[in-house]
Amino acid sequence: TKAKLEEGDNFQDHLNPNTMASSEAIGDAGLKTLQHHEVIQLERRGYYRVDRPYISEEKPLILFMVPDGKTKSMGGLTGKLAHR
Repeated sequence: TKAKLEEGDNFQDHLNPNTMASSEAIGDAGLKTLQHHEVIQLERRGYYRVDRPYISEEKPLILFMVPDGKTKSMGGLTGKLAHR
C-alpha cells in the first residue's frame, strides 16, 4: 500500500485484491424493519447501508459497511478487509 499516489504511479498496482468479505451475524429483531438504502450504526462496529432489506430466512438482510477513513477499526475486528 501507499499513502499517496505520485504522478506516473499506476493506481492498479496499489489496489487491495480483497475487496469483498462477508460474515453472518445475529441482530435485534428491529433490524427486520430496515428499508433499502437506510444507513444505520451498529454499536462498536461502524456505519452500514442496507443493500437488501429482510425478506425471509432464505433472503436475509444484507448490509454494506460504509468506510470511515480510520486507520484502526472500532471493534478490533481483523480480516481481509481490516483497517490498515
